[in-house]
Amino acid sequence: MSAAAPLQPAKPRLPDALLSLLACPQCKKRLLLDSDQLRCSCGKRYPIVRGVPRFVADDAYLRSFSFEWNTHSRTQLDSDRGDDMSISTFHSKTGLTQADLRGKLVLDAGIGAGRFAEVMTRLGARVIGVDLSLAVEAAYANLGGRDDVLIAQADIGNLPFPPGTFDYIVSIGVLHHTPDTRKYFHALVPLLKRGGTICIWVYPDEDSFKARNHWIPFTNKIPSRMFYEWCRWLVPFVRRREGTRLQTLIARIFGYSRQPYGLENDILDTFDGFSPRYHGTHSPEQVAGWFREAGLVDVREPSGVHTSMRGTRP
Repeated sequence: MSAAAPLQPAKPRLPDALLSLLACPQCKKRLLLDSDQLRCSCGKRYPIVRGVPRFVADDAYLRSFSFEWNTHSRTQLDSDRGDDMSISTFHSKTGLTQADLRGKLVLDAGIGAGRFAEVMTRLGARVIGVDLSLAVEAAYANLGGRDDVLIAQADIGNLPFPPGTFDYIVSIGVLHHTPDTRKYFHALVPLLKRGGTICIWVYPDEDSFKARNHWIPFTNKIPSRMFYEWCRWLVPFVRRREGTRLQTLIARIFGYSRQPYGLENDILDTFDGFSPRYHGTHSPEQVAGWFREAGLVDVREPSGVHTSMRGTRP
């Protein structure tokens, strides 16, 4: 009796309804699925690698995020944590509810490991998540193979969608890590349907966010793994000394994360805050100005969180 043939890994499944929305970033024509790639009539071809359509050659200036989100792929997922950290953050920075999102198509611009995409699908949305970094690997591991989520590796400044595709666009904590926050925000607005809403949060020009600007030119040059190991040492070290003069001094000089969400989140958040190449900080007035420049209406902060802003395309 011959030996049984070894089982072959299942081919990653892509949701057809969401896949059909993709367009060539160059000419904006619809793409055709051709085996393990997407093909455009203009001649461009885009590979599908490990279940993720790839519209860029590499992760460019976001390699710290490629490392970060594949190291902490589930640290901030509510489903893994068993709490409501991410959904609370989502509500406070967007003001969006289940009534807003149920049955709607949402672009998650900067999906990371998928924490907010997971929240939005729980609220009934269909989500296409994009990221320039290899965080898409973690996002696919967490959310891939579902009918309500599609993940693509792409540049927010040149996304693979025709104008007027989305009911909502959400970008929380992402645009300030691009070379030009305002420019990349403006690149998103045409992707909204008429009557669609965009919600963003970027770093405010205040407190620890502003203070980090003095460190970033140095810390972002440290190799990611080396700096991460230092964060893994620093955060527990100071946590054990909470309330001492030493801890107070370190906190004043180097604003490590001190949130009520556990040690792993603080390690992740400290690395996240000091490792990126780009670290823009902005005032609420500046952010609201971008929305008005883009012709959006009903521009407002959805809560008391500074530099969270939302607006609607008339």
